[in-house]
Amino acid sequence: MKKILSIVFFLCLLVACKPSAERQLALLKSEAEQRDAQIVQALEQGNMDSVVAISLQNTKILYFLFNQNGLVYWSSRSLNVKQLPDVKYSEWVEYDFANARAQVRWTQAGWYNLMTVVPTEWHINGLDEIERSFSYQPIRDSQQPTSVWQSARVRVRVYLFILVALCVLLLGIAVWMLISAHGFRNLRLRQKIQILLCALVFFSFVYVIVSLMRFERQHYEEQQRENLQEKCHYVQAALKSLYYLNLNLTSQNTSGLNVDLRDLGYTYGADIHVYDLNGRLLASSTPELFEHGLLTRLMDPEVYFSKQKTQVRYEQIGTVRYLAAFTEFYNGADVPIGYIVMPFFISENDIAIEVDNIMARLLPPYIVVLVLTLLLSHFAARAITQPIQRLIDKMQHFALGKDNHIKYNYQDELGELVHHYNHLADELETATRRLIRSEREGAWRTMARQIAHEINNPLTPMKLTVQQLQRMHGSPDFAEKFAKASAMLVEQIDNLSRIATSFSTFAKLPQVVTSEVDIAEKLTQAVALQQNNPFNIPIRYVGPDSGLFAMADREQIGQVFTNLLKNAVQALEGREDGDIIVILKDLDAEVEVSVSDNGPGIPADIRPKIFTPNFTTKSTGTGLGLAISKNIVEGSDGRICFETSEKGTIFLVYLQKKV
Repeated sequence: MKKILSIVFFLCLLVACKPSAERQLALLKSEAEQRDAQIVQALEQGNMDSVVAISLQNTKILYFLFNQNGLVYWSSRSLNVKQLPDVKYSEWVEYDFANARAQVRWTQAGWYNLMTVVPTEWHINGLDEIERSFSYQPIRDSQQPTSVWQSARVRVRVYLFILVALCVLLLGIAVWMLISAHGFRNLRLRQKIQILLCALVFFSFVYVIVSLMRFERQHYEEQQRENLQEKCHYVQAALKSLYYLNLNLTSQNTSGLNVDLRDLGYTYGADIHVYDLNGRLLASSTPELFEHGLLTRLMDPEVYFSKQKTQVRYEQIGTVRYLAAFTEFYNGADVPIGYIVMPFFISENDIAIEVDNIMARLLPPYIVVLVLTLLLSHFAARAITQPIQRLIDKMQHFALGKDNHIKYNYQDELGELVHHYNHLADELETATRRLIRSEREGAWRTMARQIAHEINNPLTPMKLTVQQLQRMHGSPDFAEKFAKASAMLVEQIDNLSRIATSFSTFAKLPQVVTSEVDIAEKLTQAVALQQNNPFNIPIRYVGPDSGLFAMADREQIGQVFTNLLKNAVQALEGREDGDIIVILKDLDAEVEVSVSDNGPGIPADIRPKIFTPNFTTKSTGTGLGLAISKNIVEGSDGRICFETSEKGTIFLVYLQKKV
C-alpha cells in the first residue's frame, strides 16, 4: 500500500511540476534570446556555418536572416513568410502568418536583420487540406483492403483475444500465488520455475514482435526511399533532356515548366517541385500546395545550405511528416541550374497490411508454444523438485531404526545433495546409537554409585556395632548392649530395605496410562492422609471435594500429590509457624493444582537440578520423588513447575481436560 501511494504521489508531483503552455513559451523565448546573441556574434565574425549550426539546434525556434537584397538564410521551410511583421527591435509580438500563429522578434546584426519566430499554433492540424493539395499521397488508400488482408486481420484479432485471455489468466494465477505466499521469495521452487519460464517466453515473444514490426517498418521505409530516389533520378534525366541548352532557370525560360512537371508527375506517380539556385520555388506539379499557404516557397534549408545536395530526408507540414527526395537540376553540360524536390507519403496502410500478415503467421505457433511451455514447465518443475520433496518428506518422517535413504540414480546437483543426505543419515544413525549406549552406561554408572553410596552409609555403623558386640561378649552388661545394638541394626536394615524398594520402584515405574480421573477426589484423599504428619504441620485444602475431572493416570496421580505434600512437610520440619495450602482451580482447558508452603525456599544454586533423578538435599532421601512425579505428569500430557523465594515454595501441576 505504501508503494502504491508513493507512485501516485510521484505521478501527481510530475503533473504538478510539468510546465504549462505559458511557461513553455517563456522558456522558448528565453532560449531564443540566448541563441540570437550567439547568431549575432557569429555574423559579426562572418562565420555563416556557425549561424546554420546554431539555428538548427532547436527546431521549435525558426530563424530568417535578411540583408539589403532580401532573404539570405532560413532555418525552416514549414512557415509561410509572404508578409513580414513590422516589429520594433528586441520586442516580442504575436503575429499571424499564412499557416501559423507565432511570437516574433527582430534583432539587428550589422548589415543583417534577424527575425526569430516561435510558433504557438499551426493552422494545419489534419490531413484533409494536405490531401486536397498533394496529387500522390498514399496516406489513405482509396482502394478497399483485399479479402486476404481482411481475413488476416480477423485472424489476428481472434489470436490476440486468445493470447490476451491466456495472459490475463496466467497473470491472475501468478498474482494470486504471490499474494498467498506473501512475496516471490516465499514461493515454492516449483512455482518459481513455472512463473519464470512463462515470463521468459512471454517477454521473448513481445521482444520478437516489436523487433519484427520495427524491422518491417524500417524495411518498408527503406524500400520507399530507394523507389523515391530512383524516381528522382528518372525525373532528373527527363528534365535534363528538356532543358538541355539552358544556362539557368528564370521565369522567362521556364514558362512551361509547370506543365512539364505535371506530365512527369503523372508518369512517375509523384509530386515534383523545382527550385532555382537561390532556393526559391520556380515551378511545381502541385502549385496549390503553395497557393494555399501550406508551405513557404523556400527550399529545405538543411539541404540547401549543406554540401550534399542529393539526399532523401523527412520534411514536415504542421504536424504531418513525409519523405522528400532532393537532387540537383543539371543542363546538358552537367552544370547545376536548380534543384528538384519530390515529396512522398509513406503508406501507413501498407505497413499495417505487412504487420497483420506477420502477426497472422506468428501468433498461432506462439500460442501453441506458450501452452506447451506451461505444460513443460509443470513437468520440468515437478521433475526438478521431486527429489527435494522426497528429501523433505524423509526429513519430516526421519526416525531411528528405519530406512531413511533416498534413491536417486542421477549424478547431477540433486544427486550430490541426496548422496550427502544419505551419508549424514548413516552417520546420525551411528552417532545416535553410540550416544544411547553411552547415556545408558552413564545412567547405570550413576545409579550404581548412588546405590553404593546409600547402602554404604548404614553398613559402616552396622559393622562397628557387630565388632563392639564381639568384644563385649561375656561382659556383665552384654545383654543390655545387645538389646540396644539389635534395635539399631533392625532400623538400619529397614533403611536398606527402603532404599532398595525406592530404586526398584523407579527402575520398574509402569507406563503412564491416561484416562478421565476425578482430580478433586484424588487430591482430598492425599491431603487427608498427610494431615496426620509426624510434625503436626497443618494442611489446608481449598477447592471442591469431587466432581472436577482431568486426564491423568488413575493409579499414579495420587503418588504425585503425596510426593509434593511430603516435600512440603519436610521443608517445614522444626518450624512452629509452618503452614501448607493446597488449592484446586478449574481453568478453561485444564486443571491447576498448587501446593504451597511457607518454608525457607529452594536455594538458587540447586533450582535447575530439582527434577533431576538421584538429586536430594536430605540425608535420608533418594532424590527420586520429584523425578517420578514429573515423569507421571508429563506422561499425562501435563506440566509441573515451581515458584520459590525466601518466603516459601509453590509447586504447580497442570492437567489437561478431556477434549
